Amino acid sequence: MRRMVVLLNILICVSCGGGAETQVADVPTSTPVPAPSTSTQAPSTSTLTPTTVAPSTAPTTTAAPTTTATPTATAAPTTTAPTTTATPTTTAAPTTTAPTTTATPTATATAALTTAAPTTTNDYDYRQDDENILNHLFPENQVCLATELGAQTLDDLKLRPMTFDETLKAETCFGSVAPGIDAPLDGNASEPIWTGPRPCSSNGVIFQPPAFGVAPGLPLADPTAAVLDDGRIRLYLYAQDVGVVSAISTDGLDFTEEPGVRVSGPDGGQPRIWRLPDGRWRLYVTKIQEIVSYTSDDGLAFTRDPGIRVTAQATGLSSLSSPAILEYAPGRYRMYYSTLGQPGQGPGNKQSGSATSSDLLTWIPDPGIRLGPGAAHLNGSAEHPFPVLLDDGRTALFFGRFQALGSSPGGSPDGLYRAVSSDGLTFDEEAYTGLYFANDPEVLKLADGSEIVFYGDFDPQVGGMILSAACDGW
Repeated sequence: MRRMVVLLNILICVSCGGGAETQVADVPTSTPVPAPSTSTQAPSTSTLTPTTVAPSTAPTTTAAPTTTATPTATAAPTTTAPTTTATPTTTAAPTTTAPTTTATPTATATAALTTAAPTTTNDYDYRQDDENILNHLFPENQVCLATELGAQTLDDLKLRPMTFDETLKAETCFGSVAPGIDAPLDGNASEPIWTGPRPCSSNGVIFQPPAFGVAPGLPLADPTAAVLDDGRIRLYLYAQDVGVVSAISTDGLDFTEEPGVRVSGPDGGQPRIWRLPDGRWRLYVTKIQEIVSYTSDDGLAFTRDPGIRVTAQATGLSSLSSPAILEYAPGRYRMYYSTLGQPGQGPGNKQSGSATSSDLLTWIPDPGIRLGPGAAHLNGSAEHPFPVLLDDGRTALFFGRFQALGSSPGGSPDGLYRAVSSDGLTFDEEAYTGLYFANDPEVLKLADGSEIVFYGDFDPQVGGMILSAACDGW
């Protein structure tokens, strides 16, 4: 396969010290780390001494030691050295070697290979570039690649090809190559990996600890948003040890914290906001084994609704998390939810299900599994689903996928995916959005038809982060 040939060529051509990278089972962190500079231009650092005339030859040509310039010459010949300017009144010293020719051949070769990162072009899609390392992520190498390249570079590689220097660094994470790790996302190297919309582009971090009083290392998570009557956007999120809090924005990018707590910490997390037909706001929250709701007139002061919306026992799932609602027909609603990761379980093996309602209070679970183990088609792990009604009437589910620790290599990257269904029940088409390690999605449609995708990420050194992205065409 073409990928194996590419990877083997890297392993053969690159001389790297050390053996196989020791992998750990921890989830990779995603602290934004500036990408290392790969642009080296040795010729531009040369300076001309008062007794030296720049040669007319290329910078890598070394002048012969016995060559002398004509004593009567008062101006240097035209030069190709980009930063060298000859002084007309300077006479060259008879035996002086041009200073720009002192670089060794090895240094010159390195400069040629470690050029600046390729310019981003609008037609580049990394999913069709088999040599891009993002198409070869799996649990055993994600920690290594995040360390060697940095989270920022991994994000940049969604928009441009890899440089030679980045390939060298990434190669160290494949010191021990298991069969099959270079399989493309579609499992067939003769076909394009992806022909759908361009990868989503992150707008960056909106909130992270110590915002809302959350201690560093603890989560800010589960964003959910709504457009207010005056056009502003209110973002709700869960703050560890605080509860459900909110922030306000005029553009969906820059938010200001609002005082107070919408729902206190012990009363539920993973909120989802929904505008009721009468104009009030309902906030659905998770209590592990059940989903409950709160209602508000102004979107700020919420009162608990009587009863329970749906239980894990009724759905046949082991737990419940992240309820999200779609009006799939006038007056008919479908809620999507997933199982919840428990301490010590690790990632992977999450299931997503659904339930329907006509009053947004009483929910009847749909039979079967929408996504994840037990689903009819797409049985990879799927958590925190969020539904979007597409223009063609189909239902799209954005969800997080994270492979179980110890799973076989060769899987698709961890992060945010989208699946599509014609009836909202059976999903048989999915795609990776390009948002690496993203989870807890919320897709907000604006009045002008554009969309903002809010999502979460986590770094043990920082804590949970809330970010947003543009996902055109999704």
